[in-house]
Amino acid sequence: MTDAAPATPLVLLHGVGQAPMAWEDVVVQLYGSRRLLTPWVPGLRPTEKQVLPLSDGAAALDQQLMLEGMQQVDLCGLSYGAMVATRVAADFPERVRRLVLIAGQVRPPRMLMRAQTTALKLVPASRFADSGVSKERLLQALDAARATDLSDALPRIEARTLVLVGARDKANQPAARALAEGIPQARLRIVQGAGHALNEDAPGELVQILRDFLDVP
Repeated sequence: MTDAAPATPLVLLHGVGQAPMAWEDVVVQLYGSRRLLTPWVPGLRPTEKQVLPLSDGAAALDQQLMLEGMQQVDLCGLSYGAMVATRVAADFPERVRRLVLIAGQVRPPRMLMRAQTTALKLVPASRFADSGVSKERLLQALDAARATDLSDALPRIEARTLVLVGARDKANQPAARALAEGIPQARLRIVQGAGHALNEDAPGELVQILRDFLDVP
């Protein structure tokens, strides 16, 4: 009898306003089940000079996965991290086995992005300091997201995909439906009682969803 093949590594990409530690409650529950990687989303690390265009961020993440020895991964992204994950799965389809997109966007509505930018400008920079997040970098990320259109990328995604959005996250539900309709092997799940950041709002439920989706052949 041969040993079962190890589980595919899981890469978790945080959203704008978060740091990799935002996945802590998820990682603790998944620890030991597979190799886990929670990198800074390329361009959002506070020490980086500027936010990268989404395609460049995807290429940078692909290079990082190669350096980590990860030939193929399961990829889960939240918000801006979901947009980067979408581009990685489209540009490097051989790299991604399963894809989970939480509160992702295809072509962010200008009104929504304008509202988020206005709200962010009113938040003191000191509020982000403890988590190592740069307010200036967040504003740059919102600008990069506003200039993005992933419509052409969706049909090129080969990975089996799960699109998640919180029932209270009304602003991102239209995009979630667009992602599920545009990606060939995708299905949509609305998580009841949850808001935008499932990794913080409902980490236990998210862990169970990930297990169910990633572990089934």
